[in-house]
Amino acid sequence: MTEIYLDNAATTRPYAEVCQVVQRAMAEGFGNTASLHRRGVEAERQVAAARQHIRQLVGAGGWDVLFTSGGTEANNLAIRSSCPRGKRNVILTSSVEHASVIDTATMLAETRRCGLHVVGAGEHGVVNPGEFASLASAETALVTITHVANEMGTVQPVNEIARAVKRTAPRCRVHVDAVQAAAQLPRLDYGREVDSVTISGHKIHGPQGVGALLFRTNSSVKPLFCGGDQQRGMRPGTLNLPGIAGMGEAARLTLERRDSGSQSMHRHLEIFRQQVCTGTIRQLGDNHHRAPGMLILAIDNVKSEVLLHTLEKYDVLASAGSACHSTRTAPAQCLLDAGLRREDGVLRISLNYEITEVELATAATRIHTAIEEVRKGKAGQ
Repeated sequence: MTEIYLDNAATTRPYAEVCQVVQRAMAEGFGNTASLHRRGVEAERQVAAARQHIRQLVGAGGWDVLFTSGGTEANNLAIRSSCPRGKRNVILTSSVEHASVIDTATMLAETRRCGLHVVGAGEHGVVNPGEFASLASAETALVTITHVANEMGTVQPVNEIARAVKRTAPRCRVHVDAVQAAAQLPRLDYGREVDSVTISGHKIHGPQGVGALLFRTNSSVKPLFCGGDQQRGMRPGTLNLPGIAGMGEAARLTLERRDSGSQSMHRHLEIFRQQVCTGTIRQLGDNHHRAPGMLILAIDNVKSEVLLHTLEKYDVLASAGSACHSTRTAPAQCLLDAGLRREDGVLRISLNYEITEVELATAATRIHTAIEEVRKGKAGQ
């Protein structure tokens, strides 16, 4: 049996070109960017090139780029840098955020007595900009919103939210988690109302363990820790040159391929959705607002963990939600809000640009077979 990988929201296979760039950076271009000799200069040139590719991936506007260990650290930098800020000590966010956002915001609310409002996404899995606007005030320090929800696969109206809150709270910061969006959407174009953006290398077919926080050139970031002058002291420590070079190459290739790739994913996934959804298998979230390559399925009276193990027997690799909550026993609240029953299983399907219609048709057949086995109590036999 040929493996069919449908868990790209958890991590993507690095492109062959990316692996080559990483290997060269380790074997040949191993200089420290802080060194003044030629190896250091060449290392800094590679970092500068990666920064430029990542700026282009996110879109127009003046962006500074801080390299981090991944999306989680970048989100922490953005949130902790923004709240509290004097009398502004309120965070607005949503129910479809990644754990690195909602857990950090909750921690600030508990330890620094910051205010926290979580806007629900409801049955459609999409938040209403008007709710953010109604909550915004002179005390709002930060609005942090994901562009593509990793648990729901739905696209959030980030630019509309940013414009709405800035009309009432012009001094607040707006942060966008674009970790899933970078490879899922055909383009990322954030208005001037968006102040910072998070990207992760391994979600765009780059290396694991590297990410970036992009922020407007007229703003700054408070470091999470001390230890050197690298990246102007905002994120000190020796730069991960192989990871950064690989992420830069992944950004370049994603920018080159994502327009046609997102169209291909959308076309193939729509056919797959019609093949797999039956009376006992239904989609969660609004189909008109889902990312091109993400589909969340609710399966009546099936345990997610048992189904995933059965699917693996048929070489279909998927997930039940965020990899950061893989040991969680209770469903995410946003899935319950979207209509998932506690006795039902959930299956997150996430594609890449190279998936074919034939592979997805095969996956649909294997999914139906696996579900039937689980329901008959034959899983694992």
